[in-house]
Amino acid sequence: MFTGIIESVGKLCQLTKQNEGYRVEIATGKLDLSDVKLGDSIASNGVCLTVVSKGTQSFCADVSGETISLTGFSNYAIGQVINLEKAVTPT
Repeated sequence: MFTGIIESVGKLCQLTKQNEGYRVEIATGKLDLSDVKLGDSIASNGVCLTVVSKGTQSFCADVSGETISLTGFSNYAIGQVINLEKAVTPT
């Protein structure tokens, strides 16, 4: 679940074709990833992405071809600015 409140502004670092979709790497700017685990969700311009790997200042997610075609990801290029929000915890 997300609040709709942007926590940070990041940038698309890498967009790599994989099977029917893509793997994206997003630099997270000031978003604190210290509590983010693999499998957690991060909204990226409103699109819920599942973290498949992460560094200290970026994360990677796999994006299906369907998601690419139905969202703004179809127009993204390296350097694209992306609004980010971590999922709300149940507590």
